[in-house]
Amino acid sequence: MAWNPEKFASSLLRELRGSDPAASALAAKHRGKAATIGVVDAGDWIPLLRLSNPSAACNVMSLDVRHHDHWAPTFERGTPAMLAEKLLGPLRFTWAIWANEVGWQGTSDQRH
Repeated sequence: MAWNPEKFASSLLRELRGSDPAASALAAKHRGKAATIGVVDAGDWIPLLRLSNPSAACNVMSLDVRHHDHWAPTFERGTPAMLAEKLLGPLRFTWAIWANEVGWQGTSDQRH
């Protein structure tokens, strides 16, 4: 099966949404060999995470985070499930702040 950034990003989002309802605010866009995960705020696309450097042999990608006007490496690389584990744990702040900012509606208990 050929590698596909759109399917990789969709799989990652499914993993995140299955464990954290706040991830429902996230969306993905893909272009070439990369995919971007972000939020829409008042009609504007806000990129938060980038999946890049795909492996031709395995279903793994590298995870970058948006820092000001460029991408900074997180030094995390893995399958959608592996990256979801990081994004639901120590890297949750990279997207959850924006999910709350754009108006994700959940209970206050779910937000913590």
